Amino acid sequence: MDAIDILVNEHRHIERVMDVLERAVEYGRGGGDVSPVLFERAAHFLVTFVDGSHDAKEGEVFQALTSRGLPPGEGVLAALSGQHALGRELAAELRAAVRAVTEGILVPEELYAIAERYVRLHRGHTEAEEVRFFPLVRRLLPADVMERVRAKFARIEAAHGPLADAADALELAFPLPVPTGRRPGHVRPPPWVGR
Repeated sequence: MDAIDILVNEHRHIERVMDVLERAVEYGRGGGDVSPVLFERAAHFLVTFVDGSHDAKEGEVFQALTSRGLPPGEGVLAALSGQHALGRELAAELRAAVRAVTEGILVPEELYAIAERYVRLHRGHTEAEEVRFFPLVRRLLPADVMERVRAKFARIEAAHGPLADAADALELAFPLPVPTGRRPGHVRPPPWVGR
């Protein structure tokens, strides 16, 4: 598994957390009781594992590309970096909104709107990376550089723990009904299947 395979695999695990957020928003808007703790734990996941680990790994890829002459302040690197920054802002907003909802200052709808914005951002960002950016990386970075980047990933993950395990924990801690419109009797496989 090369560095890009690792990032794509992490996208699948992050997507599971996006699904939890999406189901929580839909369930809450439908009148269900969704604990603000779910959103707090999701915000923690976004800060610690998406920004602190996954985006840091992508930062190593960015650095490898800029060291080979790709300009960091324009084009795809600038756009993706901007999306990373927006993701950090939204995660901080989500965390602040959780506190405000808990204190009765904000209505849950405000929390749902922030969570929804994050999910949309992440899904668009993931598509941009997987369709346009990762193929570019594979064309521009030779195998020896990719291996050095992958070695840096291991150090980043050692500092934060496995992203997949954190996604498992969040998904298992907050089981929510499958939203309407999905096939009846739909049962998601356990999160560890297909790792």
